[in-house]
Amino acid sequence: MPVKRLRPLPSPAELAAMYPTPHDHRIYGRGHDERVEATIALALANIDETDRGYVADLSCGNGEIARRIAGRSTISGDLAPGNGITGPIEETVQRVGWVNVWVLSETLEHVDKPDEVLASIRPRAGHLVLSTPIECWDDTNGEHLFSWDREGVEGLLADAGWLPTAFDQVDSREYSEPYLYGIWICV
Repeated sequence: MPVKRLRPLPSPAELAAMYPTPHDHRIYGRGHDERVEATIALALANIDETDRGYVADLSCGNGEIARRIAGRSTISGDLAPGNGITGPIEETVQRVGWVNVWVLSETLEHVDKPDEVLASIRPRAGHLVLSTPIECWDDTNGEHLFSWDREGVEGLLADAGWLPTAFDQVDSREYSEPYLYGIWICV
């Protein structure tokens, strides 16, 4: 079962109630911290510094990943107000021109049409840094609309024109947290 729809998209009012402020990974436990650090490390090890000049993250939360991998500049945004561009990523992605790197961390599982989000980012970025929970088929997090395994995510990436060049995972279940995270670098 590579991709499983978990629940329908919440209404705009429900989304606003779920995301009143940008997400801050530091309040969610050790597994989230390790996932952020692993994502940054994988990006720095696999994307040359000259290819990290401009970084976009329109689901940035506190902006840690984009800020730490960016060379010259970041374009930040989130569904919740508090960063540069506010609104659903399905709409805000259209406001960004070309960037060297697009960060999509802990976002894909929250959107109604993940395939369309990946495809809309493709012509706007040279690299994609992606992380998402994998193999969480009975995910009870009401914010997550999808679950998938590595193969399912890589199928979505391929369909959108992305080629994974590096992969890592962080297993937060060892800290009594619910997720195994997959992390990809793509071109």
